[in-house]
This record gives sequence, C-alpha cells and structure tokens, in this order.
Amino acid sequence: MRSLFKVFFHLLSGVCGFAYDLWRYVRYASWRLSVQDAEVRGYYSVLVYHALEKSLSYQTRRANAGWRNAELLLRVLQAAEQSGNASFHDCAARGVLEEFLALPENSASAQAALLREGLARIGIVSEGTHGSMLRSRDDYEKGMLPDPEAFFFSRYSLREFEKAPVPREIIERAVGLAIKTPSVCNRQPWKVYHTADPEVRDVVLRYQSGNSPFGQHIPNLMVITVDLKAFFFGQEHYQHWIDGGLFSMSLIYALHSLGVASCPLNWSQTPSKDRQLRRLVGIAPNHTIIMALGLGFPSSTNKVCVSARKPISAVLMELEKRKCE
Repeated sequence: MRSLFKVFFHLLSGVCGFAYDLWRYVRYASWRLSVQDAEVRGYYSVLVYHALEKSLSYQTRRANAGWRNAELLLRVLQAAEQSGNASFHDCAARGVLEEFLALPENSASAQAALLREGLARIGIVSEGTHGSMLRSRDDYEKGMLPDPEAFFFSRYSLREFEKAPVPREIIERAVGLAIKTPSVCNRQPWKVYHTADPEVRDVVLRYQSGNSPFGQHIPNLMVITVDLKAFFFGQEHYQHWIDGGLFSMSLIYALHSLGVASCPLNWSQTPSKDRQLRRLVGIAPNHTIIMALGLGFPSSTNKVCVSARKPISAVLMELEKRKCE
C-alpha cells in the first residue's frame, strides 16, 4: 500500500510540474508576438535575420532567395524605429539587411531599391560584423586542442574551494566565451544571475536540494536561466531547456579553461519553491531557471568523485533507415 502511495505521489508531483511549466510557457512565451516589447521584438529580429544570415552563408545561393525575409526584416526595423527602444538584435538586423542588399545579384534590383528607400528613413545604426564571412580550414584548425583528452578528462565537479571569490573579470570572460554556444535561430536567450554575496548565496541554496554540507563554502554562485520571451511557436515548448543545457555546459567548460572549478546544482524543484526563490532574489518571471552553478578556485589538493563512465559502445549507435512493412 505504501509503495502504491509513493508511485501516486511521484506521478502527481510530475503532473503538477508539467502543468506549472505549461502555465509559464503560455504566460511568458512570445506566441502573441508583441513587437512593441523590445525584448520580444529583438528575439523576433534575430529569428528573421538569422534566416538571411544562413542564406548569405552559402557559397552557391539559390536565385531570388531571401527576399521575403528581407521585406519582413524591414517591417521589424520600422517597428523598432517607431518604438524608440531599439535592441541589440534590432541593430544587428540592419547590418544583415544591408549586406543582403549589397550582394551583386541583389544590389541593382527594384526590390533592393525599395528596401534601401525604407532603410534610409530608419535611424537605427548597426555596429560590428553581421551577416556572413569567409573562414578557411586554417581558421577552424586554430581551435584544435593539442590534447583534448587532457582538457575534458581533467574537469571534475568540485565541492570544496579556496575561500577567495573568483574576480568579476574572470566571470565576465567565462560568460563571454559561453555566449558562442549555438541556440535555436541564434536567439541567445540566456540570462545568468551571479553573486559572491554569502547571504544571497545562502538564500538560493536553501531552495536547492543537494548542496549540503558544502553549499555554505561556495565562493561564487550562478543561477543560469533562459528567457521564455525568445520562443514563439508551440513546438518550441522544450527548446528553452535544450538551449539552457547547451549554454550551461559551455559555461562550465569555459570556467574550466580559465582555471575555475565548478559544481552543477540541479533545479528539479517544485512549483512552490520555484516561485519562492523568484520572490526572494528577484529572478524575472519570464526567466526559466535551468540550474545553479557553484564555482571557485580549486585548492592545491582536491578530492573528487570518481564517477564511472559508460563505454563508447553503450552510447554511440548508427542511425539506420528501417524498411517499411
């Protein structure tokens, strides 16, 4: 009888969690597409201009490809101009559109002239490199590690650190490296909350299961989140978890590359604890908490868990087409 009750309790907890996630997606995702909201419009801008970037990145392009997105991008830029609150992505959008119009096969067309006329009335300025660029094989090979096993196999989750907190400049550098993480349509929906304040750290860890008895000794703490406003379609209802997971692992490896140890702290929590934490530390309601991350410098001598890894043969499988019966 007790085992049946446990099964029912776990099932009910799961249903409540799914319902809470669904409610948050319906409440905060951008399926309504309000272009007056600078954040929503910014994410929509990158959705559209990244389609143009992909078109620009092919060495052999389809004739007449991209015009629909170019026209749509101009309308988004017009909305940004009218609102007076252009975002980073709105500025990047202009750069991508200008590169698209400058293509030899596009520049002399009547469509390009109309779009340039519209752009001339928009004061949004683009800075930096956007659109596409050439990369040689040598450029790719610059990222090759002389001993990748040494890098990947030397990272362990650490639960005891030096007392000194990690300086802000190292935190910013690690986040800057992790921002190169791929995301759906390159929307980059990540938001990272950071603290080196023991009082704030303790509030967060009070609601996270699994940090005892080391939590009170963590020098720096991050809460990694993803902005639900970045997602527009029903089929993207799990995408924030995927993009957030990719970014989290990139951030962990970025810290490792800078000599900073870390310990991922899962956030598989109840809706009530999720709401309580948001109220206490000011995490925006539209930011989904992916995980917490404890981090700090390793001591001269450290003891870590030796967690066995599956053999490659248990993970790697060939994808095969099945015969239709």
